[in-house]
Amino acid sequence: MSITRAQLLQMFLDSGIEKSVVDGLKPGTPLTKQGLDSVDYPAILLTIKEKLNIEIGDKDACELKTLEDFENCINKR
Repeated sequence: MSITRAQLLQMFLDSGIEKSVVDGLKPGTPLTKQGLDSVDYPAILLTIKEKLNIEIGDKDACELKTLEDFENCINKR
């Protein structure tokens, strides 16, 4: 599976993350330092599951810290 950064950012928006936060995301910076919190992660993972029909397991999900981590995880599937 291959996903572009724009598609991933759209999924963040679709999961309820505010546009102002999504617009300012830096790829290599931890998401928790950019306005997201632990409550946002399950919503993002659910949106990814619904839109891409892939499930990211708990072990892999715990390692997703940055936008790049999400991209790499999805693109390796």
